[in-house]
Amino acid sequence: MKTFKNSKQVREEKKRLKLRRAELEKAIRYDWRDVKDSLRPSNIAGQVFSGVKTEKETEGRTEAGILSEIAAKFASKLAARAEDKIMARIGKWIKK
Repeated sequence: MKTFKNSKQVREEKKRLKLRRAELEKAIRYDWRDVKDSLRPSNIAGQVFSGVKTEKETEGRTEAGILSEIAAKFASKLAARAEDKIMARIGKWIKK
């Protein structure tokens, strides 16, 4: 824990902490906006359909197999996106 020698240092530290808090709150708002945006039905559908392969590649497969492949791709995209956000957050914390 940091010790202060005078009231000026306390005020400066308080100011620094308020700025840091504002930065973190802003980052949380942006992250939350990204999460809400990625969970919109139109975006989810777009991600699912972007994972669908062409008709030639899916010929001969059952519908259940195709659907399970789409679901797996969707889950991996969500996991990758979450991993990127977590790593970015951890990187910011480590730098400070």
